Order: sequence, then C-alpha cells, then structure tokens
Amino acid sequence: MLENFGTEKQENLKHSAAFIGGIGGLGGATAAYLASAGIGKLVISHAGNLTESNMNRQLLMDINRLGDPRIDVAAENFMKINPDLKLEMHNVRLNDDNAKSLIKGCNVAVSARPNFPERMAMNKACVNLGIPMIEAAMDDMRGYYFNIFPHETACLNCFIKSDVSDWEELGFGVLGAVSGTIGCMAAVEAVKIITGHGKPLKGKMMHIDFMNMRTITPELRKDQNCSVCGSK
Repeated sequence: MLENFGTEKQENLKHSAAFIGGIGGLGGATAAYLASAGIGKLVISHAGNLTESNMNRQLLMDINRLGDPRIDVAAENFMKINPDLKLEMHNVRLNDDNAKSLIKGCNVAVSARPNFPERMAMNKACVNLGIPMIEAAMDDMRGYYFNIFPHETACLNCFIKSDVSDWEELGFGVLGAVSGTIGCMAAVEAVKIITGHGKPLKGKMMHIDFMNMRTITPELRKDQNCSVCGSK
C-alpha cells in the first residue's frame, strides 16, 4: 500500500541481505524493522552476553535470559517477527581481519557499534567491497546518521580518524527512545538503498538534537587524500 512501492520492490527486499554491526538500542531497532519489512537475510555481529543494564534500550532482548549471548536471544525474537527470515549470527567484535568476510555478499551494511575501532573496520570493509554503509550513532540526547556510498561520498575515515582516544565505549548516557529513533531512521535508509524507493540521504549528515528538537544537515566533504577511499 506504500505509494510507488509495489510487489517488485517487496520482492527485491525479500531477495536482499543486510549486515548489522551491533544490535543494541540502535542497531536492534534497525534489524527488527528490516525483519518486519520482509528483508530476506540479516547478517549480524554482536559480542557479549545480556546484562540487566541492556534492558533500557535493547528491545530484542528478554529479561528472563540474563547471562545468555545476546545474539541467541535476538535470534529467537527475530523468528517471532518473521519466521521466513534467514539469519547469520556472529558473537564477535569486528576488526580488520573479519569485517570484510562478514559483510561480503550483503546489499547494505549498518554501523551501530559503540566504539570507533569496529566502526572503522566496517567502513574500510564496505569501501573495499563497494557496499553502501549507513553510519548511525547516538550520544545522550543527540543522534546522527549518514550514508556512505563507496568512492562517491565521504567515508567515515574522511573526517574521523581511528585514534579517537577520548571516547569511552560505555561512557555515555542512553535514552532508549533516542537510540531507537535513530535505528528506525537507519532502517528507512536501508530500505530505500536496497529497493531504490525514494532518495537516500547523500553527501550530508542528519544530526538531531532531541533535547531541543532541532535538526541540522551539514555537508560531508570527501577527502581526496583519505587513506581508505581517497583517489590520491
């Protein structure tokens, strides 16, 4: 019933795969809505076991499964959403050695890990593979996302270097609704990229200040000397 979507685009989605790097408060929302939209396959990387502190934001989790691997809990809930969904679950952290093999074969990737080394590994792998990546994140009452189209737009390494020494992986506040909102927006972009429905955000960042409900969309300029995607 979506205007100009139709059966052909739904079939396109059904025969596509998305890689989700992290299914916490943000990536979990992205993955859940892609599953409910009818995507054919999800490849997911998320390390670690479920803790009570995860429950304020990670809606794919279950309070009765504390101590279990989060990918196992999520896999069971995915089947409740879409039993036809194909799943490939990896209880690992992303790095330069495994990111490329995990992402290869997917149509789009979503970067949602709470640290820069894993995000940078995803960025490098997607640029090398030519796979579009949605970079999405939140911090406190702020959130952002932008799309990386390899060798066409700026990549993450164009303006954020891998040695971000002042960032603590678990050192920021999370309102679950903020992370979920950005995750839902990333899911919209993923559907648009996969199906060609509408115009994905290109060359700009969507930045939302939820405290004051203000948005800005700064331009992201490609660094021709970038060590990952640059032409020089």
